[in-house]
Amino acid sequence: MALNMSVLADLVGETVIDKDAQTTPVADLVQEIGPDGIVGLYFSAHWCPPCRTFTPELIEFYTKFRETDPGRKMDIIFISSDKDEASFKTYLSEMPWKAMLYEEKDRKLKMSKKYGVHGIPTLVFIEADTGKLITTRGREGVGRDPTGKEFPYHPKSLVEILQGELLKGDASVQCDEMLSGKIKAFFFSAHWCPPCEIFTPDLVKTYEKIKADGKNFEIVYVSSDTSEDSFQKYYKTMPWLSLPFKDPRIDELSIHFEVEGIPTLVLVTENNELITMNGRIAVIKDPDGERFPWFPAPVEEIALDNASNLNESACLFLFTNGDTALQGSAVELMNDVAKNYRDEQKASVGTNDELPLLFFYYDGASTESVEIAKMLRMFVNVDEKEPALVLFDLSEEKKFSVSAKGINKNAISKIVEDFKTGKLQFEKLDF
Repeated sequence: MALNMSVLADLVGETVIDKDAQTTPVADLVQEIGPDGIVGLYFSAHWCPPCRTFTPELIEFYTKFRETDPGRKMDIIFISSDKDEASFKTYLSEMPWKAMLYEEKDRKLKMSKKYGVHGIPTLVFIEADTGKLITTRGREGVGRDPTGKEFPYHPKSLVEILQGELLKGDASVQCDEMLSGKIKAFFFSAHWCPPCEIFTPDLVKTYEKIKADGKNFEIVYVSSDTSEDSFQKYYKTMPWLSLPFKDPRIDELSIHFEVEGIPTLVLVTENNELITMNGRIAVIKDPDGERFPWFPAPVEEIALDNASNLNESACLFLFTNGDTALQGSAVELMNDVAKNYRDEQKASVGTNDELPLLFFYYDGASTESVEIAKMLRMFVNVDEKEPALVLFDLSEEKKFSVSAKGINKNAISKIVEDFKTGKLQFEKLDF
């Protein structure tokens, strides 16, 4: 089978470098590990204490695993977040694998976005000749399985994770029987957490209203309680299902959904596709469940609960500058284009032509929305005196803007099409 040498080179550059400053064509690395080869992209830095702890573990794994038959089809490339080239070279000198050239910082940003890397150390395993993601949780895989028996650590599907029994009050029930064909919410919470204790009664009321409306819905409590007594006490306040105390599936679900704090309410469809990670905010804003199951709208008014996307992905933002007519028509102006793009992006995931995420926002009349927009205008250097349409990417420090007179459906469609095809002529942002 002919190997595709170009995909990995498009990601990391044509050459990689080793600790002796010798460069190797990426095509040679792909050829060496052969068909079905796997590459680990190791995002790390010399200044990062958790990285300095994990790197020796990874070196031990790499050295031993490379001696096995499956290990000979694997290699690692260091993707540096070091603050200067001297630190990069010092850190690389400890590593038995090669590194992306230090100056390839734009490639690092694009890979971080492509594979959802938000912190270090992160070990991403991909297919070498397609670039297809296998897992972003290589660090956890190596930690629990240092001999590589489970390599390349394919993540379990939600169905695979949930196999077995759940609690329903004091009784045990089968997961398939209780959850199959239902919209599901996973409630990550704990008795010791004050925000969790405050939110839980509100969630109970919303849950009971949704069930009373005949909706095919169930919640599963995913506990972070520290003792079985506190777990039992807290679970008695809940009318839904639960994983047993200290069940191993708790950690698997936390990893699967990349939960970073509690309380978190994650909703998925009947087919286990993610609806939202922000179920808690949805319940607070819509306690009667009128918009259940809270699919994110293609176009949203900017607010604190969705503003994190501004830093992580490309966004098309309509700055209304308080124009009430424009605020009223913002959704109608962008909605069709936004929906079409979202559908195309979702269909492209996992292909060689995967589209980047693109979020669509406008600023409304609320104080919260106005303040976020005001701050954002300064970042993207947009005139405060009139409305503007700006497609920006803060992580890549670039923008494309249209003045007030050019804001219409055709302009929005053209901007998005040019962004999709890589033709959009961006300006450099100067923070």
